[in-house]
Amino acid sequence: MMEEVVKYLYEIPRFARTGGLCQTQERLRLLGNPEKSFHYIHVAGTNGKGSVCAYMEAALRRMGFKTGLFTSPHLIRINERIRIGNEEISDEAFIRAFHRVKELIDRQMTEGIPHPTFFEFIYLMAMCAFEEAGIEYGVIETGLGGRLDLTNAVEKPDLTVITSISLDHTAILGDTVEKIAAEKAGIIKPHVPLVYLARTNSVSRVIEDQARSQESPVFPVRTEWIQGVCVREGRLSFAYQCPYFEKYDIILNTGGIYQAENASLALTGLEVMFGDRFRDSILAGIESMQWAGRMEAVAQNVYVDGAHNDDGIQKLVASVNMAFSGKDIYLVFAVAEDKDYQEMARHLSQIKGLKGVIVTEINNGRRRDFHEVMEDFKKNWHGIIQGTYNVSEAIVTGQEWKGQDGILICTGSLYLVGHVKEILGGI
Repeated sequence: MMEEVVKYLYEIPRFARTGGLCQTQERLRLLGNPEKSFHYIHVAGTNGKGSVCAYMEAALRRMGFKTGLFTSPHLIRINERIRIGNEEISDEAFIRAFHRVKELIDRQMTEGIPHPTFFEFIYLMAMCAFEEAGIEYGVIETGLGGRLDLTNAVEKPDLTVITSISLDHTAILGDTVEKIAAEKAGIIKPHVPLVYLARTNSVSRVIEDQARSQESPVFPVRTEWIQGVCVREGRLSFAYQCPYFEKYDIILNTGGIYQAENASLALTGLEVMFGDRFRDSILAGIESMQWAGRMEAVAQNVYVDGAHNDDGIQKLVASVNMAFSGKDIYLVFAVAEDKDYQEMARHLSQIKGLKGVIVTEINNGRRRDFHEVMEDFKKNWHGIIQGTYNVSEAIVTGQEWKGQDGILICTGSLYLVGHVKEILGGI
């Protein structure tokens, strides 16, 4: 039965035109507005939104609440997108949610209403599953955008969060960071508190103008408030000191220095919601969180990271240079066709200690031919570069190259991360 359900979902067009937000709101109404049965935390951004969601969910769970987490994409199993109490939704609950939504869609299609996209169908399922499970807090990650994202069908979330903004999906969201910021800021709702990463003035202006128009309380997180960032033995430590509350000293289960920003956003959001009532639990939850596919060790000295645009790659390079200083570094890299792979290759070439690059391809219709990517690496770096269509072959070669003491990093696409995890099975 589960195989049939998954097959049905995968055959839904990913980017079909539907009735948009109004249609999603109507479907939620016909389903009994399951999204109103719990406190809804809404997170948008270009990079880091999945991590922020995961940090907030972990902390809320440590605070004693029953939680739901909706993120995308999944790495291996579709169930990963819907989590209840930090557990992937069971096949049985997944199937029940599927049939609840499909019964509505079947009725609507007889009335000439178009079928929802894959993402909308899964989102509706998540809302139904969360209601059935009786969660108290749901942390919801947007898809591509914000303003028109189907997760934005919620009328009044308890909190909105906007993570880092950079150029990605420019054909859909706009060709400047300011245009993209305006789309992401579309999740801001009247009088609902907003926490956002204030990295550049132009993006901050766009976001704060939108918040002002909605009369929403604004809590920027400034990068200069994150101090003393250091990685030792795969753990990231830093201090977060801001005007809103007392200083936090934090140690995370990751070597990715970019997670300092994401954890600070999550922490600020929870402080805004709860004050200092749960301070110890918030810190304990954030420090305990482990998020798959983000500087994740999947074998001895083998790491996967889902950086899939230039901004994410630059943060990855900084993390690798800090965490693995003095080590020989080897890369397995694959990228989707709509990404700026030239800039990604240029920045990856700046990894200190880089000794070898293996370029491969993700196994879907959006893959970029590895020969093209190899040529861009050769323009920026003159070490050993190989290419293969086969991800398994790329992993075997990378492990041989790194030997006992080298470090192998697999990056460029979350699809690649999922494939590598499936091949290696984790540690």
